[in-house]
Amino acid sequence: MSKQVRIPSSILSESFLIGVLYLVGTLSLYEDVIRRGRPYVYPTILMLQLYIIKSWMRIPSNNTLHYYLSIRCNNDRILKVCKIQQIPDRRTIDRRFSVLPIRNVIGTMGNLFVSEGLTGNESASVDSSLLKAACPVWHKSDMKQNRIPVSGIDTDARWGFSKSKGWVWGYKLHLSCSTGSLVVPLSSDVTAANVHDGKQYEKLVESLLGFQNVLCDPAMMIPNCTDTANKEI
Repeated sequence: MSKQVRIPSSILSESFLIGVLYLVGTLSLYEDVIRRGRPYVYPTILMLQLYIIKSWMRIPSNNTLHYYLSIRCNNDRILKVCKIQQIPDRRTIDRRFSVLPIRNVIGTMGNLFVSEGLTGNESASVDSSLLKAACPVWHKSDMKQNRIPVSGIDTDARWGFSKSKGWVWGYKLHLSCSTGSLVVPLSSDVTAANVHDGKQYEKLVESLLGFQNVLCDPAMMIPNCTDTANKEI
């Protein structure tokens, strides 16, 4: 019986993160266009890499992210793969994170992986997940009276319900992805938590060219979506 050598999870996780950051930096997922005003000092792809680092390491705030990046003795590999010569200011991180074109990048990445044959195009899966807002909840009784009882309430968020999570105050992530050995996101959108899944179905699948089947929950099959589901994708 052969003895398996266990790799520490921290090393495995860091190595995978380095690979993801390298891939994002290498592929042409997004090109900054000429815009009015002062041009960007830091490319959008670099800010996307920093956003991935924050999400991967579960860093709670942009201020903590800036401090984490400043500890060079622990992050030399990350800074090198991202080609960071100067760490962006915290206010720059705040401003750029708020306008990151995540949906466009996901769509470009999905199409690139499919066209290069890195993932199969036999089937795609469409689903959604509720995301809790990082703020106090706005109760329905206060919403009806348009009354904000405490400061910090996100008035764009809404109440949504799922069988697994129950009632959630926040938003809903709608996502399509490949279903082969390599799972890649193909299209995405974020709405208020009370938006029905079926209303986003057509928007998610319109970019899935070449896929033979689309797998989804029965909730997607509302009348205005059945025609789209029956079309050849």
